[in-house]
Amino acid sequence: MLQHFPVSEFISGVRGIIIENLWKEFYQLYEFMRKPNYTKEEILTFKNNAKNWVKTFSQPARGQINTVTVILGIYREEDVTSYMHMLTMHIPFFMRQLKEKNLAFRLFSTSSIEKKNHCQVQLFFGGTTIGGGKKNKPVVYDILVYENRKIFYLINDIPNEITYKNINICE
Repeated sequence: MLQHFPVSEFISGVRGIIIENLWKEFYQLYEFMRKPNYTKEEILTFKNNAKNWVKTFSQPARGQINTVTVILGIYREEDVTSYMHMLTMHIPFFMRQLKEKNLAFRLFSTSSIEKKNHCQVQLFFGGTTIGGGKKNKPVVYDILVYENRKIFYLINDIPNEITYKNINICE
């Protein structure tokens, strides 16, 4: 739907046109991933197009700030998400691996990742992570420590709960 949205009618100038093109280019990348099969050359083209898409997305401002000649950037590098990283750095590799097995990325979904994230947020915060928490260490650290302990207990067959038993010693 967003590939047809006229962004340039709401954001004027070159910036609006670039953002509108970003949506169209993302849609093309998405549609390519859903193809039933692709060649090695097409995968390489996809990889280059995805990298160029992220470069355009995070294009910095050019020229002297606060002057008439400045050309504003689109988004900041900090706005690049882990999904964008996956799209450019890992998806092409997965496509090549799947191609060797005569499979494709057609049915890719992030819903399980989103669900896991939702469950972890609920577990650790009982709600949301707005504000980043109040500890010195990053939230991710606590989550990884928790998951590592669960895996350790599972591998070593250690019970998750301790059951107390009363032992009566008679004289």
